[in-house]
Amino acid sequence: KLTVSMRNQKFSKPFLWALAFHLTLLALFALSAMYKPAPPEPEAEPEVMHATMIDQPPPQTKPATPVETQKTPPPAPKPEPIEEPKKVEQPKENLAQKRAEAEAEAAVKAKQEAAAKAEVKKTAMREAEKLNAEKEKKAQESKQQALEEKAQAHKVAAEKAEAQRVEEAKKAIERVESKKADDAKKAEHEKEAAAERLAAEKAEAKQAAEKAEAQKTEQEAKKAAEADAKKEAAKKAEAEKLASEKAEAKKAEMEAKKVAEAEAKKEAAKKAEAEKLAAEKAEAKKAEIEAKKVAAKKAEAEAAAKQAADKAAKDAAAKADADRLAVEKARADALARQAAERVAADRAREAAAKQAADAANAAIASAQAEAKDKAMLAIKQKVNRSWVRLPDTTNLKCTVRVKIASDGTVLDVSIEKSSGNEMFDTSAENAVNNASPLPVPTDRELFAREFKTVTFVFDPK
Repeated sequence: KLTVSMRNQKFSKPFLWALAFHLTLLALFALSAMYKPAPPEPEAEPEVMHATMIDQPPPQTKPATPVETQKTPPPAPKPEPIEEPKKVEQPKENLAQKRAEAEAEAAVKAKQEAAAKAEVKKTAMREAEKLNAEKEKKAQESKQQALEEKAQAHKVAAEKAEAQRVEEAKKAIERVESKKADDAKKAEHEKEAAAERLAAEKAEAKQAAEKAEAQKTEQEAKKAAEADAKKEAAKKAEAEKLASEKAEAKKAEMEAKKVAEAEAKKEAAKKAEAEKLAAEKAEAKKAEIEAKKVAAKKAEAEAAAKQAADKAAKDAAAKADADRLAVEKARADALARQAAERVAADRAREAAAKQAADAANAAIASAQAEAKDKAMLAIKQKVNRSWVRLPDTTNLKCTVRVKIASDGTVLDVSIEKSSGNEMFDTSAENAVNNASPLPVPTDRELFAREFKTVTFVFDPK
């Protein structure tokens, strides 16, 4: 198709030149038909001079000037000489009359000749006008015919040019479509070649990565086997320790509950003891007041009898009251000291219980943090093993947000912060998806708090 269109394009110019040459010849022919030279006018007939023979010689008058026609007629042929008749002598009286009659007749003849010439001129003019009209009509007809032929030729040329233009346009469209098809095929081939090259490069990179990964995996497997043995022992020990810590934490929690219950009971006992102590103090104070009243009454009763006996009795009573008050005070101090000791012991037990609960909570938090770190490390290692690194991506970095189910299945992967390279971002997403299910912790509370949504930073460095 391309070769045929090129050949048609080569032969279009000579064809146009030939068409233009033929149109020029046709136009020249039409112009020559339109502007034909006018045919020569017919020669005017020579005027015939009529002569009249008279008996006497004609008067000496100037001949009448013939009226000129539209064109000067050729000179008339010379008339043959007429033999003059012999003069006959006339009488002189008739000579003037005859001359006048001859002049009048000559004038009439001149007028008639002038009228005849005018009529001939008018006829010639009418004939000339008729010839001119016919000539003009023929010229108009030939001109109209030439114009029609020219218009027909122009129409034919325009149709041919239009047909040629349409044909060339079709060929141009075919060329363009052919070129587009070739370009599309070329682009498709280039795309396929690029895809094949990219696939080959990816395959090579994947093989290299798999090889490196295999070597790394083998080394890591060896290390992991050794570490797994150690970790297994550590895990067992850690599990046992964690179980014992959990048991101790539960025990401490029960102890704390018991301590709280004992504390409540102690608070109630303390409150009852304080109330009892307050009642005893009130009774002691009341007894002291009563004793003072009795002593006062005794002193007043004995004062009248014997001041000495009263004084001795007063001293003995005062001594007895002082001893009784000392005993009551010692008893009250002992009770207060016992209550303070009980409060201090309760506070010490509370502090010990709180310390034990804090230690248990710290142990649980430490165990959960350690479990979180171990689970996160295991997840990162599994994702890292499934990540196929692309070449020339050392300076790239992206952040991936992952939603995880409770069994470790990856539910959704989204790019939180792109690296600007779509292939790098896709490799990060594929790494997370290929690593599913992820090794999440079995602790439901820890998973719900820390592992429902996890963020990874993919950095080849």
